[in-house]
Amino acid sequence: MNVEYTFTMSDGRSHRFTVNVDRPCAKADPANPPPGWTALDFHKCRNCPLRPETHPHCPVALDLQEITARFQAVHALDSVTVEVRTPERTYIKYCDVQTGLRALLGLVMASSGCPITSRLKALSYYHLPFANAEETLFRAVAAHLLQQYFVQKAGGQPDLELKRLRELYEDLRMVNTDFEARLRAANHQDSNLAAIIALNFLSAAVSCSLDEALARLRPRFATVFESASS
Repeated sequence: MNVEYTFTMSDGRSHRFTVNVDRPCAKADPANPPPGWTALDFHKCRNCPLRPETHPHCPVALDLQEITARFQAVHALDSVTVEVRTPERTYIKYCDVQTGLRALLGLVMASSGCPITSRLKALSYYHLPFANAEETLFRAVAAHLLQQYFVQKAGGQPDLELKRLRELYEDLRMVNTDFEARLRAANHQDSNLAAIIALNFLSAAVSCSLDEALARLRPRFATVFESASS
């Protein structure tokens, strides 16, 4: 499945990226060596389970190298029109660069070969660009509970208390924090960093305040409780 992002800048320039959600894990091309900051051991994420012997390069960094290069000199708050085409529909948003880039980076990371971020891959097939914190929470919890249904059907022990979801988003927060450090060390500026920081904010919102956030969603299901008590 392909998702296409087109960024049209205020000066008329455009950047187009096609993300194949089902692509294989990224590998370096020996004929066109990637930049040094993509090496696995270059500011490697603290919770990364990969080894340089089998994965010389960070899968996420390889996937993002072209995108980050295009936006290296672009200011995070510059105005942009972002068009996102999925097989089912098209989204258009007038926003700043960091908002559009956050959505694109989130999709690329979730569908990458990273063993941590790829745990969100199922959501990539139902990509919702520009999701806010509440929408992100709703989708994350719903997807997790559906996954646990399949776990139970397969004879496993389902996690209905969302413990594993909290752990996942804590892992994602660590990945985002450490990937930001990777970009900083590689002298990436402004829009790339702002997009990763924004992704980290969403991860923190789930991992650090899940109970409070769920309490805010509870009124949406008021009719369910009314039916149960009648």
